[in-house]
Amino acid sequence: MAFYAILLVRKKWKRGKIMEGVFVVLIILIGIVISILVNNHFKLIPLPMIFIAVGIGLSFLPPFRNFTFDPNMFIFMIIAPLLYNEAQSASRYWIGRGAVNIFSLSIALVIVTVILVGFSVNTIFPMIPLALAFAMASVVTPTDASAVSAFAHPNPKYQVPFTILQNESLFNDAAGFVMFDLSLLMFVKGNFSIVEGAESFLLEFIGGLILGAIVGAVFHVLRSFLISLDDDSPIVMLVLELVVPFLVYFIAEEANLSGILAVVAAGLVQGVENDKLQLTASEVQLVRDNVWIILEEAMSGAIFMLLGLTLPSIIGKIIQTSSGLIVILVSVAAFIYIFKLLIRVLWTRYLVWMHLDSGNRWKDSLLMGVSGASGTISLSLAFLFPESVNQNALTNRDTLIFIVAVIILISLTVAAIMVPKMTKNETKRKDKSFAQWNREMIMVTMNELRKQPENHTEAQIVVDVLSQQLHQHAVTNIRKLKSLYKAAHATEVDAITKLHEENKITDDEFKYYQEFLSLSLFTVSNNIFKNIMLRIRFGIHIGRLNRDIKSVQDMMLTSPLIAEQYYWKKEFELHGEDLAPIEEIGFNAVMKQLRQNRRDAATTTRELHQVQKYYRERHRRIGMKSPDPIILYETFLSAFHQEFLFLQDQLTNKQLTVETASQLQKQIIYDELAYIKNSASYTATYR
Repeated sequence: MAFYAILLVRKKWKRGKIMEGVFVVLIILIGIVISILVNNHFKLIPLPMIFIAVGIGLSFLPPFRNFTFDPNMFIFMIIAPLLYNEAQSASRYWIGRGAVNIFSLSIALVIVTVILVGFSVNTIFPMIPLALAFAMASVVTPTDASAVSAFAHPNPKYQVPFTILQNESLFNDAAGFVMFDLSLLMFVKGNFSIVEGAESFLLEFIGGLILGAIVGAVFHVLRSFLISLDDDSPIVMLVLELVVPFLVYFIAEEANLSGILAVVAAGLVQGVENDKLQLTASEVQLVRDNVWIILEEAMSGAIFMLLGLTLPSIIGKIIQTSSGLIVILVSVAAFIYIFKLLIRVLWTRYLVWMHLDSGNRWKDSLLMGVSGASGTISLSLAFLFPESVNQNALTNRDTLIFIVAVIILISLTVAAIMVPKMTKNETKRKDKSFAQWNREMIMVTMNELRKQPENHTEAQIVVDVLSQQLHQHAVTNIRKLKSLYKAAHATEVDAITKLHEENKITDDEFKYYQEFLSLSLFTVSNNIFKNIMLRIRFGIHIGRLNRDIKSVQDMMLTSPLIAEQYYWKKEFELHGEDLAPIEEIGFNAVMKQLRQNRRDAATTTRELHQVQKYYRERHRRIGMKSPDPIILYETFLSAFHQEFLFLQDQLTNKQLTVETASQLQKQIIYDELAYIKNSASYTATYR
């Protein structure tokens, strides 16, 4: 019994630990989502800073108090796949053209910066050992080009500087890792041999590149072979690709080579494969891109979130040691950033080939200097400082992480302020935004569909679907929507009352149609409890009419909006009456009133569109034939074709830029994919 009791306790403990870990991950993911939503509405605040702020907020929750994590596992699980994706997305053309710049910025500049900043910090702040000063300089040399590019305005004038920055960030990450390892080795040993250090640097650097290229090539051959056998399903290809960064990093680290550089090399080889695929394995490419976009955002957010989670406890420990220590640490961070920025500006001015003459070399250099902000890799390296680093109050693991965090915050803040101003397009031309072009494209397509003399039912369905896109980013005003429904209801009641007074419909038709209208107004309120009640009600009624359990089941699973119209159409038929002519008169009266509302309003509102769409769908179900699935499919294809024709015309007339056209084309393709996936539901919904 005691054995079983112990076993039960162990199982509960394990289950509790697992649940706690899952709960922590879920909270971090929710924090990432919240941060992205905040950034969507407050663009002036850099997203990494929002991640940090939300992380600080989460640190006060019970699961995150005194939060710690394994930095080596962090590098393996997050940084390795992030760098792999960046490498495979990089332009091999620009890497080839900029090989000299890559060597200059990613190797030479890193070594020079580490040496100069390290000696300067040790001289001005002698309590910081030289080896740790080198280590701190190594940590902040990697640049986060992705974070900075989010601040920049799209300006072709600065394409070359930002391309150079992207390529640099791939390789200076690895150089920073290698220099960091050598600095810590120097700190542990207490002495350092330049020859030994150079040999170690070259071995890790070149060995990592060669190993990564070999493993990447093996997987490239394997995937190509699977494609030739038609075994390139997304699940197979994506799993094989996701395995690569973890496997490459693990093998390289076990061989005492640079795991980061091995991952970058494998990513570059994979990028070559992506270029060769072109229009083959299209589904795999689409799925892979979407998966990597999600993973990249989640992983990048997690890095800064972890800093926010750990900062409060770090700051608390520093304040407990000495309240004035924070000022000294901020001073160290500010000095390192300013000195590093000065070195970087001078280096890019005289030792970087810009490919194209911009006419303002110093401005380009300042832009590249400011854009060399520290980010995800620096943060990762900071957490790799070992617990054994504890020389004095100024040089323990917590203070070193704090200094790096301040440098990251300063560099991102400066970049967020300076980069948008420096890259602002000075031309006076004001092009239409993507949203404006998208709206115009949809409006033109809808007008073309309305001109079709045949297949009116199917054309109107497609027009209604397209018109939803015009209002998808607007918030529905529930009060205004209910007001429009009530006004439309009153208009239809007046029209039907007039018919009754003129003896054009019978008393029974008038009575039952009024009940139909009252239930319609009740149904469109979209209340979940009303929805359930109506499904039960219509299910019972249809069961009585048809005396068939299957019809009851179908009605229970059908939206009340559709079920109600189907029910009343059957009810009228049983009494030898026709609902369609009465509904058509009411429909025409309502649409006339709604068109008047649209003319009175400055723009067509989301609420008005919803009401119009409801009445058009009701009119089709009651008074028009059911849509033909084949014709409906052809009409959707025609609509997408019309949108492509619009793009072609605007490009031919030079009204549309290639960049905006690409965005619109992508939107059309996504719409086509969404329709293909849900094509069967359109016939069922609009029957």
